[in-house]
Amino acid sequence: MKFFNTPYFKYGSVLILLIGLLIYQCVVKHDKDFDIFIGASKLVFEGKTPYEVWLISGTSGLKYFYSPLFAVLLFPLKSLPQAVYTGIWMALNFAIIFRTFQLLSFFLPIKKLSEKNRVAFYILCFVCSVRFILDNLDLGQMTFLLVWGILESVRLIYLKKTIWAAALLALITNIKIIPIAVLPWLIYKKEFRVFLLTILFIIVFIYLPAIFVGFNFNNTLLHDWFLSLSGTNANSIVDDLGRPSLSSLVPSLLMDTEIQFGVKRNFLSLSADTVKLILTCVRISILIFLTILFGKPFQKITNKKTLFYNIALICLVTPLIFPHQGKYSFFYVLPAYAFCIYSLIKLHSIKNNANYKKIYLGALVFVLLSFAGITLTTDGVIGRRLSDVTEYLHFITYGAICLLMAMAFLKPKERLERRFL
Repeated sequence: MKFFNTPYFKYGSVLILLIGLLIYQCVVKHDKDFDIFIGASKLVFEGKTPYEVWLISGTSGLKYFYSPLFAVLLFPLKSLPQAVYTGIWMALNFAIIFRTFQLLSFFLPIKKLSEKNRVAFYILCFVCSVRFILDNLDLGQMTFLLVWGILESVRLIYLKKTIWAAALLALITNIKIIPIAVLPWLIYKKEFRVFLLTILFIIVFIYLPAIFVGFNFNNTLLHDWFLSLSGTNANSIVDDLGRPSLSSLVPSLLMDTEIQFGVKRNFLSLSADTVKLILTCVRISILIFLTILFGKPFQKITNKKTLFYNIALICLVTPLIFPHQGKYSFFYVLPAYAFCIYSLIKLHSIKNNANYKKIYLGALVFVLLSFAGITLTTDGVIGRRLSDVTEYLHFITYGAICLLMAMAFLKPKERLERRFL
């Protein structure tokens, strides 16, 4: 029995599990979005545009919405067998997931927790995000790269490694435009140098592929890329009705949509133009709410937990606000869950104090509601049909909104921070 308590058993079991999952993902599961990325890379290498082209992955087809630079970066993988390039991508994803969980301990003083609470923290963070971890692995998506890149760049900003921070943030923003949400926050928090350098690197990365594909063809790719992105935004209501975001939640409540499972979702029947206007107002309202939670503008953050709180909020609202986001994109909620779980663990020991009881109970209720809407609605828990019903009713989106409310309860305050430290 002593063997089961040794590091050899613990780490060996994890390694065997990862190898098994890697083999399954590479050999058994053939339909992956990464095939689309490789297909786009092949087209660019051949001098053809990959945009507005249906690329095949297994038995399905998808369009390519990423940058020309990303397609160029994949040139070394384009000639490899599917199992090989998928294995490389999956191995990289495992490494990124591990590093992302490591970064949590950089921003939050997890080492100050008891061993029991440290284990509970990481287990709960994993449980709260495992649904989307599996979704991303299953689809061969790149959300792990984006979340890690945001956290890593913020870590570099804190360490005053401005150039590296700007370069990394610009790179992931170039690959997929979503991390651009961090840029306004840089201005709000007086990180002007990082902001300007990031813009500079974004421009560099936009034109960098010209070295490999030629200036004229790169301009053609950029033109087609921007058209595909603008088309996605213009058709967000039509294309996103089945996706977990505000782009689908708001229209489902305010306009007539296809009724499924015998359940009608809308309580109003407004025109599409009116719904678009309301959707824009809802997005703006959430952004205003974020600025309230961020605190005073034009003040640099020197506390790592407060810094993490800010970036966790940005990650949390990203899949809500941006159009055309799949279920897998809600891996972005991991930082918010991590902050809430850590805070609740710390508050648990002082919850009987009248000053903290309301904060603890309010945050706990919203975290539990969020967990119920986001994680417990997976088909692995409640079955495929019930899971489809909850997706139709946008439980994931409601869960993310509940998590935002939990974050509001846990907004760092000076007196609360003194008790945490």
